[in-house]
Amino acid sequence: MASVRWRISSRNMARLLRPLVFGLLALSQISNAEVVRVEIASTKPWLGGRSLGQVGSYEKLQGRVYFEIDPESAANRRIADIALAPRNAKGHVEFSSDFVVVRPRDAAKARHSVLLEIPNRGLTQAEGAFFTPASSFDLMELDDSSLRDAFLFEQGFTAAWLGWQFDLPAGEIRMDAPAANVNGTVRRSIITLGPGAHLANLFGPNSYCAADAEQPNAQLIVKSKMDDPGRALPRSQWSFGRIDYGKIVPDPCGVVSLNQFDPGQIYEVVYQGANPPIAGLGEAAVRDFVAWLKFGGVASPLREHPETVSHVLGYGYSQSARFLRDYLYRGFNADEHGRQGFDGLLVASAGAGRGSFDHRYAMPGEAGNSVLSDLRPVDMFPFSDGKEEDPVTGASDGLLQAAAASHTVPKIFYTYSSTEYWARVGSLAYTTVDGTKELPLDSNSRLYFYPGTPHSHYPFPPIRRSRSSEYENFGNFASAGWSFRALLLDLDEWVSNGKAPPDSAYPHLGPDLVSRANVKFPAIPGVRFPQYMPRNWRLDYGSEFLTKGIIANEPPKIGAEYTVLVPQVNSDGNDVGGVLLPHLSVPLGTFTGWNYQLPVLDNLNYLSGLVGSFIPFSATAESRRASGDPRVSIAERYADRADYLDKVRSSVRSLVSRRLLRTEDLDAIVEESGRRFDYFTQPSR
Repeated sequence: MASVRWRISSRNMARLLRPLVFGLLALSQISNAEVVRVEIASTKPWLGGRSLGQVGSYEKLQGRVYFEIDPESAANRRIADIALAPRNAKGHVEFSSDFVVVRPRDAAKARHSVLLEIPNRGLTQAEGAFFTPASSFDLMELDDSSLRDAFLFEQGFTAAWLGWQFDLPAGEIRMDAPAANVNGTVRRSIITLGPGAHLANLFGPNSYCAADAEQPNAQLIVKSKMDDPGRALPRSQWSFGRIDYGKIVPDPCGVVSLNQFDPGQIYEVVYQGANPPIAGLGEAAVRDFVAWLKFGGVASPLREHPETVSHVLGYGYSQSARFLRDYLYRGFNADEHGRQGFDGLLVASAGAGRGSFDHRYAMPGEAGNSVLSDLRPVDMFPFSDGKEEDPVTGASDGLLQAAAASHTVPKIFYTYSSTEYWARVGSLAYTTVDGTKELPLDSNSRLYFYPGTPHSHYPFPPIRRSRSSEYENFGNFASAGWSFRALLLDLDEWVSNGKAPPDSAYPHLGPDLVSRANVKFPAIPGVRFPQYMPRNWRLDYGSEFLTKGIIANEPPKIGAEYTVLVPQVNSDGNDVGGVLLPHLSVPLGTFTGWNYQLPVLDNLNYLSGLVGSFIPFSATAESRRASGDPRVSIAERYADRADYLDKVRSSVRSLVSRRLLRTEDLDAIVEESGRRFDYFTQPSR
């Protein structure tokens, strides 16, 4: 091969070196990360050093991450009240978060991906899907906890959790956030389900205190419906205080009423609060921790093997999934240097909602009208990935617009239970706000609907009553956990190797997605199909809410209602469309995403919150005919137990071929199905 000689002039040399110099300068600036210190409080063997598959043993590290951010940076000015936060000598805002990391001790056997779960009110929701503890599992507990199943760790993932919620009790995984030097309007609510006491405290732990205990202009409002303006109770009949030895003592952190509360009514106190913690720093904490894991900065043993955190996958369930949707919407997947944080997200059971995460007097634990979180900024426009215009308000926006503009859209798996349609405005993620047209998902998004699964699954054998609640039907025990394992591996392959994931599977507008009134639910004896759904309106919190996160209207002004659709059902009353797991493809009953909590609060359009129903089939044709049940009995569907389990195996293998279940889980799924068959066919029932 002929050699080639290059002659480069000094001018051309300078031109070639200029980008390199600028790049080195940029790297020197990037190295000054927003994570300024990582303190490791403990390092210990995980599970007592037990070997997990071919990966070997794991270790658990706990500690605290310290952050500093520039409040003048364009990436941080979006945080509500950040300009009012106290600053250090450098003009930066300081805050810190708890962390937990569980990683392989032998880095050579670890995957190059870390799964960062967003804790849900200080708890993990990964158990039951990615691992199964033998007893209760506490993220912050230092003692060893045994696992009956350790899928996540046998696969070599590094698992991490970071505190982001400021209003949790000490001892839970949380964030410490500075407070803004400002007062403003706060609204707290309580809904009584039974006869109320004469003296009732409306403030729970970690609530916002009043600025003072006088508050002559504060109001206690009672209303019977969410869209009812209500009436203010006389100020003389209630006060800010607490009960000490039978007497009311003034206290800005409590409210007591001298009147008995009526059941099924909403009581709201509207008052002036003081110095709210800057809640939006929780999203900044996640952003900067993810960026530090991927790109480095301040030295720490947590990054002594950076190849094991080359990719960061995020996981959130319910509240935590709504957090991730809000995180994307507000543009936090781009760090202060414009780099992409999360490579992939598994956003589970968020529906089309977001949350009260980044505004003055934010309430991260509030979850929407469907769970009696009265008129909170949770299920708000925009709902869909791409840009949509609301014909009522004229607003035009999309969930992923900020991420698209910064070129930081991750690979996203959205998953739905049936409850997401009934209680989390799920259809609005891919239909117009009037429900007349279907909208496309982003090319980086997939949606997997698991029909017949509830948001919060109940135990098996089925029960109607828990410690705190009673339901009209058995609680739904179905779960998509087995499929979540396959999805996690699919997401990691998509991110790491570019391997396309399974196609989306969800009900489409028309035959599979309809209004509640058009659902053809069978006439099952003793079962009431809901005659209403939780309602969701366009809400006006004031002119500065969207731009500054300041709520002026409490309660908010109520506008036109959104159109929410639900899945159609088959002759058994089971949802159609989506990923049919064995509990629905080879059913033993009707599985729904709705139920009735008792006593029924129909004045509030309340169903069961996030609990579904299970209505078993009759065991035999004779019992079916005797009860008048139109659904085919178990004995008429399956020749015997072996026939039933053969059909379960066939269902599993079909889903394995679509990469929605794993072959390794087939035997466990069959065993689980066999226990259920035995229970519902035993003569004593």
